[in-house]
Amino acid sequence: MNLSVLTYTIGAMIMALPIPIHGLKKWGPRLIGDSIYSAVLVNVYGGILYLIQEISQALGVSWANFGTWIETVISEEISIYTFVRAFSGLFSSLDPAIAIFFAPLSYVISILTGIITATETFLVLAFIINNYYGLFIALGIGLMSIPFRVGRGIGASLISFSIVFEAGLPYLPNFLQGLGMNPLDIELGMPTSAQLNNALTYMTTILIPTAMTSLLIMPLVYLGILSGLSMGLSYAIGGSQKLPIPVEIF
Repeated sequence: MNLSVLTYTIGAMIMALPIPIHGLKKWGPRLIGDSIYSAVLVNVYGGILYLIQEISQALGVSWANFGTWIETVISEEISIYTFVRAFSGLFSSLDPAIAIFFAPLSYVISILTGIITATETFLVLAFIINNYYGLFIALGIGLMSIPFRVGRGIGASLISFSIVFEAGLPYLPNFLQGLGMNPLDIELGMPTSAQLNNALTYMTTILIPTAMTSLLIMPLVYLGILSGLSMGLSYAIGGSQKLPIPVEIF
Protein backbone atom coordinates (compact mmCIF):
# COMPACT_ATOMS: atom_id res chain seq x y z
CA MET A 1 0.00 0.00 0.00
CA ASN A 2 2.90 2.34 0.74
CA LEU A 3 4.28 1.63 -2.74
CA SER A 4 0.86 2.48 -4.20
CA VAL A 5 0.86 5.79 -2.35
CA LEU A 6 4.40 6.48 -3.56
CA THR A 7 3.39 5.73 -7.16
CA TYR A 8 0.38 8.02 -6.86
CA THR A 9 2.52 10.82 -5.43
CA ILE A 10 5.11 10.54 -8.19
CA GLY A 11 2.34 10.59 -10.81
CA ALA A 12 0.76 13.70 -9.28
CA MET A 13 4.16 15.44 -9.13
CA ILE A 14 4.84 14.66 -12.79
CA MET A 15 1.44 16.08 -13.77
CA ALA A 16 2.22 19.24 -11.78
CA LEU A 17 5.61 19.83 -13.43
CA PRO A 18 5.64 22.99 -15.61
CA ILE A 19 7.51 21.15 -18.34
CA PRO A 20 5.63 20.59 -21.65
CA ILE A 21 7.34 17.31 -22.53
CA HIS A 22 4.78 14.75 -23.69
CA GLY A 23 7.04 11.74 -23.11
CA LEU A 24 7.37 12.73 -19.45
CA LYS A 25 3.91 14.13 -18.80
CA LYS A 26 2.11 11.01 -20.05
CA TRP A 27 3.57 9.09 -17.10
CA GLY A 28 1.53 11.22 -14.69
CA PRO A 29 -1.94 9.73 -15.34
CA ARG A 30 -0.37 6.34 -16.05
CA LEU A 31 1.28 6.22 -12.63
CA ILE A 32 -1.86 7.43 -10.88
CA GLY A 33 -3.90 4.74 -12.63
CA ASP A 34 -1.31 2.09 -11.68
CA SER A 35 -1.40 3.19 -8.06
CA ILE A 36 -5.18 2.87 -7.89
CA TYR A 37 -5.05 -0.57 -9.51
CA SER A 38 -2.37 -1.85 -7.14
CA ALA A 39 -4.31 -0.46 -4.17
CA VAL A 40 -7.33 -2.45 -5.35
CA LEU A 41 -5.20 -5.60 -5.52
CA VAL A 42 -3.95 -4.99 -1.98
CA ASN A 43 -7.51 -4.74 -0.69
CA VAL A 44 -8.78 -7.83 -2.54
CA TYR A 45 -5.88 -10.03 -1.44
CA GLY A 46 -8.07 -11.99 0.95
CA GLY A 47 -10.70 -12.32 -1.77
CA ILE A 48 -8.14 -13.86 -4.12
CA LEU A 49 -7.28 -16.53 -1.54
CA TYR A 50 -10.97 -17.22 -1.02
CA LEU A 51 -11.52 -17.50 -4.78
CA ILE A 52 -8.77 -20.13 -5.04
CA GLN A 53 -10.45 -22.26 -2.39
CA GLU A 54 -13.82 -21.90 -4.12
CA ILE A 55 -12.32 -23.04 -7.44
CA SER A 56 -10.75 -26.07 -5.74
CA GLN A 57 -14.06 -27.02 -4.19
CA ALA A 58 -15.83 -26.60 -7.53
CA LEU A 59 -13.30 -28.96 -9.12
CA GLY A 60 -13.83 -31.44 -6.28
CA VAL A 61 -10.14 -31.72 -5.41
CA SER A 62 -8.05 -31.28 -2.28
CA TRP A 63 -4.36 -31.11 -1.53
CA ALA A 64 -4.69 -33.86 1.09
CA ASN A 65 -5.95 -36.33 -1.51
CA PHE A 66 -3.36 -35.17 -4.02
CA GLY A 67 -0.55 -35.67 -1.48
CA THR A 68 -1.75 -39.19 -0.73
CA TRP A 69 -2.02 -39.96 -4.45
CA ILE A 70 1.46 -38.76 -5.40
CA GLU A 71 3.08 -40.53 -2.43
CA THR A 72 1.36 -43.76 -3.51
CA VAL A 73 2.61 -43.20 -7.07
CA ILE A 74 6.18 -42.81 -5.84
CA SER A 75 5.77 -46.02 -3.82
CA GLU A 76 4.58 -47.82 -6.98
CA GLU A 77 7.53 -46.47 -8.95
CA ILE A 78 9.96 -47.70 -6.33
CA SER A 79 8.28 -51.13 -6.43
CA ILE A 80 8.71 -51.29 -10.22
CA TYR A 81 12.32 -50.16 -9.90
CA THR A 82 13.00 -52.85 -7.27
CA PHE A 83 11.39 -55.45 -9.50
CA VAL A 84 13.58 -54.53 -12.48
CA ARG A 85 16.71 -54.38 -10.33
CA ALA A 86 15.96 -57.87 -9.01
CA PHE A 87 15.66 -59.24 -12.54
CA SER A 88 18.82 -57.41 -13.54
CA GLY A 89 20.72 -59.01 -10.66
CA LEU A 90 19.39 -62.39 -11.65
CA PHE A 91 20.45 -61.99 -15.27
CA SER A 92 23.91 -60.73 -14.35
CA SER A 93 24.56 -64.05 -12.54
CA LEU A 94 23.92 -66.03 -15.71
CA ASP A 95 26.52 -67.15 -18.21
CA PRO A 96 28.10 -64.04 -19.86
CA ALA A 97 27.10 -65.30 -23.28
CA ILE A 98 23.45 -65.28 -22.17
CA ALA A 99 23.58 -62.23 -19.90
CA ILE A 100 24.73 -60.01 -22.79
CA PHE A 101 21.25 -60.29 -24.32
CA PHE A 102 19.82 -58.61 -21.22
CA ALA A 103 22.16 -55.61 -21.34
CA PRO A 104 19.23 -53.29 -22.26
CA LEU A 105 18.03 -53.72 -18.67
CA SER A 106 20.56 -51.07 -17.65
CA TYR A 107 18.74 -48.57 -19.88
CA VAL A 108 15.42 -49.63 -18.37
CA ILE A 109 16.81 -48.98 -14.89
CA SER A 110 18.12 -45.56 -15.97
CA ILE A 111 14.70 -44.59 -17.35
CA LEU A 112 12.95 -45.70 -14.17
CA THR A 113 15.46 -43.73 -12.08
CA GLY A 114 14.70 -40.63 -14.14
CA ILE A 115 10.94 -41.14 -13.72
CA ILE A 116 11.29 -41.47 -9.94
CA THR A 117 13.46 -38.33 -9.80
CA ALA A 118 10.94 -36.39 -11.92
CA THR A 119 8.02 -37.44 -9.70
CA GLU A 120 9.87 -36.51 -6.51
CA THR A 121 10.74 -33.13 -8.05
CA PHE A 122 7.06 -32.77 -8.89
CA LEU A 123 6.21 -33.51 -5.24
CA VAL A 124 8.63 -30.82 -4.03
CA LEU A 125 7.11 -28.30 -6.47
CA ALA A 126 3.61 -29.16 -5.21
CA PHE A 127 4.75 -28.73 -1.59
CA ILE A 128 6.21 -25.27 -2.31
CA ILE A 129 3.08 -24.11 -4.15
CA ASN A 130 0.66 -25.36 -1.50
CA ASN A 131 2.57 -23.85 1.40
CA TYR A 132 3.68 -20.53 -0.09
CA TYR A 133 1.08 -19.55 -2.69
CA GLY A 134 -0.24 -16.80 -0.39
CA LEU A 135 3.27 -15.39 -0.05
CA PHE A 136 3.79 -15.53 -3.82
CA ILE A 137 0.54 -13.61 -4.43
CA ALA A 138 1.49 -10.98 -1.83
CA LEU A 139 4.95 -10.66 -3.38
CA GLY A 140 3.38 -10.34 -6.83
CA ILE A 141 1.11 -7.53 -5.65
CA GLY A 142 4.12 -5.82 -4.07
CA LEU A 143 6.09 -6.03 -7.32
CA MET A 144 3.15 -4.66 -9.30
CA SER A 145 3.02 -1.70 -6.91
CA ILE A 146 6.56 -0.54 -7.71
CA PRO A 147 6.52 2.81 -9.56
CA PHE A 148 7.05 2.99 -13.34
CA ARG A 149 5.88 -0.63 -13.80
CA VAL A 150 9.32 -2.01 -13.04
CA GLY A 151 7.99 -5.25 -11.54
CA ARG A 152 4.59 -5.37 -13.23
CA GLY A 153 5.30 -8.33 -15.53
CA ILE A 154 6.92 -10.61 -12.96
CA GLY A 155 4.38 -9.57 -10.33
CA ALA A 156 1.45 -10.52 -12.55
CA SER A 157 3.20 -13.80 -13.39
CA LEU A 158 3.62 -14.66 -9.71
CA ILE A 159 -0.04 -13.94 -8.98
CA SER A 160 -1.34 -15.93 -11.95
CA PHE A 161 1.05 -18.83 -11.33
CA SER A 162 -0.07 -19.09 -7.70
CA ILE A 163 -3.77 -18.96 -8.55
CA VAL A 164 -3.67 -21.46 -11.42
CA PHE A 165 -1.33 -24.02 -9.86
CA GLU A 166 -2.81 -23.86 -6.36
CA ALA A 167 -6.31 -24.51 -7.74
CA GLY A 168 -5.40 -26.72 -10.70
CA LEU A 169 -2.46 -28.89 -9.70
CA PRO A 170 -4.46 -31.19 -7.36
CA TYR A 171 -6.71 -31.98 -10.36
CA LEU A 172 -3.88 -33.96 -12.00
CA PRO A 173 -5.12 -37.40 -10.77
CA ASN A 174 -8.57 -36.62 -12.19
CA PHE A 175 -7.01 -35.53 -15.48
CA LEU A 176 -5.07 -38.80 -15.79
CA GLN A 177 -8.12 -40.78 -14.68
CA GLY A 178 -10.21 -39.21 -17.44
CA LEU A 179 -7.63 -40.28 -20.03
CA GLY A 180 -7.39 -43.78 -18.57
CA MET A 181 -3.74 -43.13 -17.63
CA ASN A 182 -3.92 -43.04 -13.84
CA PRO A 183 -0.82 -45.08 -12.86
CA LEU A 184 -2.60 -46.48 -9.80
CA ASP A 185 -5.28 -48.06 -12.00
CA ILE A 186 -2.98 -49.63 -14.58
CA GLU A 187 -2.48 -53.39 -14.28
CA LEU A 188 1.18 -53.92 -15.12
CA GLY A 189 1.05 -57.71 -14.72
CA MET A 190 4.59 -58.28 -13.51
CA PRO A 191 6.11 -61.51 -14.92
CA THR A 192 7.23 -64.13 -12.41
CA SER A 193 10.61 -65.82 -12.19
CA ALA A 194 9.17 -68.63 -14.34
CA GLN A 195 8.72 -66.19 -17.20
CA LEU A 196 12.32 -65.04 -17.60
CA ASN A 197 12.25 -65.52 -21.36
CA ASN A 198 9.46 -62.96 -21.73
CA ALA A 199 10.66 -60.54 -19.04
CA LEU A 200 12.84 -58.33 -21.25
CA THR A 201 10.19 -58.10 -23.97
CA TYR A 202 7.58 -57.23 -21.37
CA MET A 203 9.72 -54.48 -19.84
CA THR A 204 10.61 -52.83 -23.14
CA THR A 205 7.19 -53.08 -24.82
CA ILE A 206 4.75 -52.68 -21.90
CA LEU A 207 6.35 -51.60 -18.64
CA ILE A 208 8.55 -48.73 -19.83
CA PRO A 209 6.10 -47.24 -22.41
CA THR A 210 3.25 -47.37 -19.88
CA ALA A 211 5.38 -45.87 -17.11
CA MET A 212 6.75 -43.15 -19.41
CA THR A 213 3.28 -42.18 -20.62
CA SER A 214 1.37 -42.22 -17.32
CA LEU A 215 4.13 -41.05 -14.99
CA LEU A 216 6.06 -38.55 -17.10
CA ILE A 217 4.60 -37.54 -20.46
CA MET A 218 0.96 -36.93 -19.48
CA PRO A 219 1.83 -35.09 -16.21
CA LEU A 220 4.14 -32.85 -18.25
CA VAL A 221 1.31 -32.25 -20.74
CA TYR A 222 -0.93 -31.24 -17.85
CA LEU A 223 1.73 -28.91 -16.48
CA GLY A 224 1.94 -27.38 -19.95
CA ILE A 225 -1.83 -26.77 -19.91
CA LEU A 226 -1.59 -25.10 -16.49
CA SER A 227 1.35 -23.00 -17.68
CA GLY A 228 -0.67 -21.81 -20.68
CA LEU A 229 -3.58 -20.85 -18.43
CA SER A 230 -1.15 -19.10 -16.11
CA MET A 231 0.32 -17.07 -18.98
CA GLY A 232 -3.15 -16.03 -20.13
CA LEU A 233 -4.16 -14.99 -16.63
CA SER A 234 -0.87 -13.13 -16.21
CA TYR A 235 -1.63 -11.08 -19.31
CA ALA A 236 -5.14 -10.40 -18.01
CA ILE A 237 -3.82 -9.22 -14.64
CA GLY A 238 -0.82 -7.25 -15.87
CA GLY A 239 -2.26 -6.08 -19.16
CA SER A 240 -0.06 -4.65 -21.88
CA GLN A 241 -0.04 -0.87 -22.18
CA LYS A 242 -3.45 -0.49 -20.55
CA LEU A 243 -4.73 -1.67 -17.21
CA PRO A 244 -7.07 -4.68 -17.18
CA ILE A 245 -9.70 -2.48 -15.47
CA PRO A 246 -10.54 1.02 -16.75
CA VAL A 247 -9.07 3.75 -14.53
CA GLU A 248 -9.56 7.12 -16.20
CA ILE A 249 -7.63 10.13 -14.91
CA PHE A 250 -8.69 13.61 -16.05
